[in-house]
Amino acid sequence: MASMEEFHPDPRIPRQLVDFLIANYSVPKACFSKPPAASQLPQQLDTLHLCTFGILTILVIISLILYLEEAFYLRKKVLCPVKRKTLLWSSASPTIIAIFSCFGLWIPRASMFVDIAIGTYFAICFYLILTVIIEGFGGKDTLVKKMENTDVNINTGPCCCCCPCLPRIKLTKRKVTIFTLGVIQMAFLKPIFSFIGLFLWADGIFNPDDISAQSLALWMGTIIGVSTIIALWPIGILFRQAKIHLNDQNIGAKFAVFQILLILTTLQASIFSILAGAGQIPCFPPYSSKARSQLMNNNLLIVETFLLSIVARNAYRIKDEEAGFSFKSQRM
Repeated sequence: MASMEEFHPDPRIPRQLVDFLIANYSVPKACFSKPPAASQLPQQLDTLHLCTFGILTILVIISLILYLEEAFYLRKKVLCPVKRKTLLWSSASPTIIAIFSCFGLWIPRASMFVDIAIGTYFAICFYLILTVIIEGFGGKDTLVKKMENTDVNINTGPCCCCCPCLPRIKLTKRKVTIFTLGVIQMAFLKPIFSFIGLFLWADGIFNPDDISAQSLALWMGTIIGVSTIIALWPIGILFRQAKIHLNDQNIGAKFAVFQILLILTTLQASIFSILAGAGQIPCFPPYSSKARSQLMNNNLLIVETFLLSIVARNAYRIKDEEAGFSFKSQRM
């Protein structure tokens, strides 16, 4: 049973109603309390749940082993050190997200920190996938040179997919730099807003579950949403060219892993949160409705990222003897 220090009813529900439901309808107090601490979890879960947690943890370990094998291969077979580092960080995204989700599984009270860690890392993945595309061409200079006789279509999603009247453009170093800055702003804003929200949460000002018009969470989330759309636009523009010229580098599969992770880390988590807020996910002691939605999201994320880690291994495990950027003289 939850102690009074852990008893935090939903502020939208009157405390008198909460006490009435507990006293007269035998609603478990756990439905209005914090999730169990990590040390309490083994005693409060049944054998089936513990076995499920164990299987999911094994999947995370296998995903990590697959990534380490892939990383060893890339260190030997990718000659350019700049490109190698980018590929190592980008291909790690399913495994890193799986590890964070596993922490959320075994330490349910850290769910907000897990969400911040996943969101921060994946914001950096926006820049990484753009760099993978640019380095796939051989660097910014080579990209511009290859595209000098090509009119690039910019009416792509999510910003301008419904604007066929937009003119085609010629790629220049300045425009590629602008595209890069459009992606970097997302990789910069998301971590900054996450840490601001963390500090405000510690002071009791910020509540990520509060989506009222007066809440900071709503406005910060709106800004991040606009920032995400802006960042996806230049990536989509360059990917259209990359899938034509970089087919031998599995750029389509690499981009597919990025897109699926984007959906899983944003849309899927939002759906579970909305369902919990609407009361569609019932309380199941020792988890409240909100904590159970986070648990379900973590369970699914681990399975999904395990499958994506297999796809990522096949997509990134390619021998590459070409140099990226201007490092043509650097060989290992």
